[in-house]
Parts: sequence; C-alpha cells; structure tokens
Amino acid sequence: METVGIIGFFALAVGIIMLIVNAFRKRRLRTWGIVAGVGLVFFIIGVSLSGPAAPSPQPTQTPSQLITEDASEMVLTITDFEPGWVQHGAQSTTKEGAQSAYHVYFYEGKSLYPSVVQNTTAVYPSIEFAQQVYFNAIPNNVSVENPKIGDESFLDISVPMQKLLVFRKSNVVVWLWLQQDVFGDVKPYARIIEKRISTLP
Repeated sequence: METVGIIGFFALAVGIIMLIVNAFRKRRLRTWGIVAGVGLVFFIIGVSLSGPAAPSPQPTQTPSQLITEDASEMVLTITDFEPGWVQHGAQSTTKEGAQSAYHVYFYEGKSLYPSVVQNTTAVYPSIEFAQQVYFNAIPNNVSVENPKIGDESFLDISVPMQKLLVFRKSNVVVWLWLQQDVFGDVKPYARIIEKRISTLP
C-alpha cells in the first residue's frame, strides 16, 4: 500500500504546483484542482493502509553466548600468586540463583599481618540475571572507580584495608577482596580471572 501513498503524494504535489502557476497566469483552475484533490485522497488512503513500520527484531540470547562451565574453573589458583603465598581454602559456595559458585582464600605467609586475597565466582542462568546481581552488589553512598574489567565493573577502595572489586563477564559475576594491604592492587588478579573466562572453550 506504500505505492498508493507515493502516487497520491506526487499527484497532490503536481496539482498544488499547477494551481499556483495557473493562479499567477489567471487561468482556469478546475482541472488542476481536481488533480490535487484526487492526489490528496490517494495519499491519505496510502498512509492509512500502510500502518506503522514493523519493529525490528530484537537480538535473542543464544546458548552459545552463555558461559556454562563450572565456577571452579574461573577462580584464582595458587599459581597466580608470587612465591610465599598460601592457599587457605577452596570450596563450593552458594549464591542465590547461581548455577554454580566457588570461593577461594589466599594469604601471604611471610608476614605477621598477611595480605589476604579472597575470590568468589558465580555462574548465572542468563546475562540479565547476572546484570541484576552485579547491580545489587554496587555499594550505596560510596564513590567507586571503574577499573574497566569485563563487561562492567567497579572498585570500592573506601576502606583501604579492604578493597572490593566486582565485575561481570557475560553471565558470570566475580567478587575479589584484597584485605590487610593498604598499598596493594587488586586489579591484576581480576584481569587474570577475566582472561581465564575469555579463554574458556
């Protein structure tokens, strides 16, 4: 029905133009008035029948976009640390709605007050679910940094002795804590995990 509207539009335009020309020439306007009127009718019919444009299809989330490996394959391991670090714990844990979740705990064994790194990784059934979990993890009334890791991330250093970095990669959310280390940097550990997630088969 778009063709009818186009034809009507051109007929209307031609009719109006010729009416103006003939008005200046003081000639009879009846014929071109009829053309303009018919054109207007066709234009209205074409527009009314064509209706609104169909919305473009939204991209659907396919299983191939989701990470399905167990969370234990995406956490830090002792090989990610310098010599002298000790692994204190590694176990499955629970995160509401997660398909799998895993927690690991490391500390630097040489110090009387050792630095501590803790990492929890959770795999969720959809990207939307993981986005909501990430959003809920953002602290209120605290200024956070964006370390630009994963699809979205934040770094909370409001308490220097307990830095918290959280990032989302697809349907996976990762929590990292660096404790008892005022000058330490938690971002390198987050990038190790991000790379590990990106290289999963």
